[in-house]
Amino acid sequence: MTLIPTFNDFLATDWARLHPGDTNADAQWAVYDQAVYERVQMMLTDPALQCSEGAATDILAEDLLETFFDSEWVTKRFALADTRGLGDLRWLLPAHRRRELARRVYEFQSFPWFQHFIDHTRTNEVPSALFEGDVLSALMHLPATVTRNQTTGVRGQDFDVLVEHFGEQPRIPVEVKNKDDDAEFTDTAVRRILKKAATQLPGGEIGWVFLRIPSAWVGSRLEDEYDVMLHDAVRQTSKIGAVFTAIDKGHVDSERKTVSVNRVWHYFPRCDAPEPLWEASRNLYRLLEQGMDFLAPRAPF
Repeated sequence: MTLIPTFNDFLATDWARLHPGDTNADAQWAVYDQAVYERVQMMLTDPALQCSEGAATDILAEDLLETFFDSEWVTKRFALADTRGLGDLRWLLPAHRRRELARRVYEFQSFPWFQHFIDHTRTNEVPSALFEGDVLSALMHLPATVTRNQTTGVRGQDFDVLVEHFGEQPRIPVEVKNKDDDAEFTDTAVRRILKKAATQLPGGEIGWVFLRIPSAWVGSRLEDEYDVMLHDAVRQTSKIGAVFTAIDKGHVDSERKTVSVNRVWHYFPRCDAPEPLWEASRNLYRLLEQGMDFLAPRAPF
């Protein structure tokens, strides 16, 4: 038995027993989410657990991932997550990603594209699949309609997410890219990944690109050269209206004796983007900076 019931298991048992025939999706999720929240709170305050909240979260995350994938997959993908006793911080990013992937899996359960997200994650590298999930989660906090696009393999139709009815912009196709943690910081690398993103956006439309770059890129070169690289790459295509770059930084709090991973966003707008898209891009960046926590599912752990 898993520590947290899945949404489907909840529908087949508790919901079917208490609300037979009721198919209101919003009500189903609200009741399920509250039930899981209460169960998690009981676990976190159980004196028999005898571990920190962070350790309890790790246990919940690993258990939930094993429910949707399997223990071998989780162990292989997050091999370094439980090696914090070795005296360095190699475990930090894998442990952070394990928690965050579990949160995205929990939050996406009620959506029709959920199984496709699971299948995509199972067959791709975790950092790439997780960042796509993070972008989906962020966009779902907007007052807009957000849909995960099915992979087609067709040029111009293979983008990741579609945002509709956000402000005055009727449609915003979104492509999500992730650079490997050991990727070298070069103009060619930046240009190549944005060129690839542009080919996946629809012709005749202008959209957003989300890009996660390695924390090793942070430094004076990034500050001095990155905007120039983005400008040179974006001006080669009419399809990219803005680039949102995510940088994950490890943080050590010596006073509290804690470590964490903080995400910083860099925003690069296209100067000649249409006014509705310019406004939508600026509003999204403001919300990313503020840390959005409303209008979308949020994991209780």
